[in-house]
Amino acid sequence: MYREGSAELTEWVDAQKTALYDGRVAAVIAELTQRIKQLAPQQSSARDRLSSIQDYLTQRQAKMDYQRLRQLDWEIGSGAVEGAVRYVIAQRFDCGGMRWVKERAEALLQLRCLEVNNDWEAFITFVHERIQTQAQEQHKNLPLKCAEPAPLPTYGLM
Repeated sequence: MYREGSAELTEWVDAQKTALYDGRVAAVIAELTQRIKQLAPQQSSARDRLSSIQDYLTQRQAKMDYQRLRQLDWEIGSGAVEGAVRYVIAQRFDCGGMRWVKERAEALLQLRCLEVNNDWEAFITFVHERIQTQAQEQHKNLPLKCAEPAPLPTYGLM
């Protein structure tokens, strides 16, 4: 369509990005359809690339309301999510020699999120109120901890 690195290509790509960010993914798909039709038969490589992009956008069109997502101040790129995964999960779970059972890792991940979000006080208050309510309903004192830990799942390995 345009030579790689050309000003025309940069301008066209910027126009398509603006359309996507403005919530006009259908217009971008229509633009791609038009460009594909304009390509000469010997431009099969360009046609394949544009068709691939068009298919990708078409399959995800409902998920690409970027204008609304930006108005809600939501992240639309994966960089922030990937950074959060590294910070929240990898720092705690991805150390040498560690092995995790899914259920125990899930519980620890929830505790890690409490720590990262500085929600310990709210969590302790929630647990205390819940235990207090259960104790009143059962007319007995309930301990916060158990004398015996719950057994780990074996997944049929033993």
